[in-house]
Amino acid sequence: MGISKKIIALIAVFIVIIALWLFLFDNNEESQSSNINGNAMIEKETASSNIIEITASGFSPNELTIKAGESVKFINKDSSMHWPASAIHPTHTVYPGSDITKCGTSEQSVIFDACKGLKEWGTFTFVFNEAGKWSYHDHLKASLRGKIIVV
Repeated sequence: MGISKKIIALIAVFIVIIALWLFLFDNNEESQSSNINGNAMIEKETASSNIIEITASGFSPNELTIKAGESVKFINKDSSMHWPASAIHPTHTVYPGSDITKCGTSEQSVIFDACKGLKEWGTFTFVFNEAGKWSYHDHLKASLRGKIIVV
């Protein structure tokens, strides 16, 4: 192989490495889904006083009390991906109307389910309209659990 073919091959490898790095580690373009009726959305920034941080050791606070109609914003502060969703693992059916089978459908915007792993600093916001005690978990690490109490 001549020197020019080696250089072209190295450049191609370099481009592939950069493309993979951007795909795997670019958090600036965290998925933003449109929100048809205001119940759930994945977004980079949202003003909210009800924030739950996700770390390697779990959710903080682990239990949160809010009023019906308020939103809760989950922020992944871990370098590993986390997927907040309604309990029970793996179906996500505890919160009324939620079900993992609705991920990727037109009903995704109204379920308590991020429907994907959140990258570091990624967020998921959900509006709790139903009063009750709602358990949730991390779909990617089901031992991490919490509870939202809606009054």
